Amino acid sequence: MANSIKVVSIEFGAQPFRKLANLTILFAPRLTLIAGHNGLGKSTILGLTTHHFGLPRQALHKSYFDVAFQSNIEQMMHIDVSEVDTAQEAKAQPPRVTCVVNGTTVTKECSLTRRSVYQRARVVSRTEGKQPVDAQGILVGPDAKVPLPAIYLGIKRMLPAGEAPERDVSSKADKAIHSDDGELIAEFINAVVQGGHAKPQGITSQSIKGARKVSKQPGYSHDARAISLGQDSLGSIATALASFNRLRREMGENYPGGLLVIDELDAGLHPHAIGRLASALKTMAKRLDLQVLATTHSPRLIEAVHPDGDGNANSPDAVVYLHDNLHPKLAPDQSLKAILADMSLVPLLAAAPVRINVPIYFEDEEAAQLFGALLPAKVRSRIGRASDAKLVLLPLGLPGSNLLKLPKKDPHFLNTVLVVDADTSLPGKPAERANMVKLPGGRDAAGKGMSPERTIQAFVTELATSESPNVLEALNSLRVQNPSSNLVQAQFLAEGQPWG
Repeated sequence: MANSIKVVSIEFGAQPFRKLANLTILFAPRLTLIAGHNGLGKSTILGLTTHHFGLPRQALHKSYFDVAFQSNIEQMMHIDVSEVDTAQEAKAQPPRVTCVVNGTTVTKECSLTRRSVYQRARVVSRTEGKQPVDAQGILVGPDAKVPLPAIYLGIKRMLPAGEAPERDVSSKADKAIHSDDGELIAEFINAVVQGGHAKPQGITSQSIKGARKVSKQPGYSHDARAISLGQDSLGSIATALASFNRLRREMGENYPGGLLVIDELDAGLHPHAIGRLASALKTMAKRLDLQVLATTHSPRLIEAVHPDGDGNANSPDAVVYLHDNLHPKLAPDQSLKAILADMSLVPLLAAAPVRINVPIYFEDEEAAQLFGALLPAKVRSRIGRASDAKLVLLPLGLPGSNLLKLPKKDPHFLNTVLVVDADTSLPGKPAERANMVKLPGGRDAAGKGMSPERTIQAFVTELATSESPNVLEALNSLRVQNPSSNLVQAQFLAEGQPWG
């Protein structure tokens, strides 16, 4: 029986790792896109996950990048030594990565330790329980990586050879590459770029001294050093795919599949090419038994994979959308419509409340909206059914003092409800104002009631800036899909400053 290793999830506990806490990301069997705004921790998720997998450095197998099939998180991002103390205060809650090795579940913990020489932390891949695991012939050591071949492609894959000093660039024909692998490189690039004219003959090996960048580029009608940014990125992805193709050929039945991790998958590509990229990557992942994990900011790529778009709910693919920079979490609504709305920080409102028939008059629209929020449509409907009446909210655009004078001008207003703002005084005795109501509102520094506009201004500023649990509870209860502090900032505050 052939070996099989699949990555299942990464989990962050109550103690935050950076800003990530109380969060579980589930990985699809084939392609998982992780999307969300800048600074949420997407690259951190990729780095921590990839760190736990790879063949030993002393193994005979190397990729076409001329390195072992593994990456350490120190090569992907900087983790400062100061983060070690924070992590060690919560040893029982480190981030945990779970995989299935030949049917056996294995969980690795991200344990941070200090390096004796470098000013950065080291992540140790510790098996939960600190015991070795023998999964039907695949041995996973207590402090060793799970032997799933892994390749991580970061942004350095797009460092253009044309912009590097000529003395640092090496570009020469690769006559040693296997013909099957050259064919795969050209096939993949032509599948993505319409009219790309990539040829399996004339494969070029490129590298940039000091940049740790190596790639195989297909034959073009021009020198490979003159390729575009998008072609350069595709060449690196194709090099990774060709590496897994060679590894599968070399390992035979011992090949357990592979893990290809790509940061900013869509970078440098036209929207049409992005759609084709999703299709080509799925095809190659199936052929080579790969799991692909990638981050993206591209609506087109999300549409191409999401089941609400060009994807398929029955496919082994997924889009995982994170939101809210202040409190990073999985967006409650993972629909394509909600994701695209949050990417532009545009509110996706629920259905407008049903208007209901005793007239209720307000000073202005803002007062009517506040009343509607305090007394939702379903409550108004219940009141209407109980009183055999219908309630209708009618803003008049009158100052509160003038609104209260209307019953003396027209008897019609004696059979209505008049609602004024909190900064308007009610006249006379309570018995004389049976149909007059004052809206609740905040109070200013002098203790005077505030209008709905000023009350909402103070409330919105709190939603966008406060980390209070009570404010977070209020934020999550807004009648908007995927509420977040980012969304409030973008819609109501200019450059993070209060209205004014």
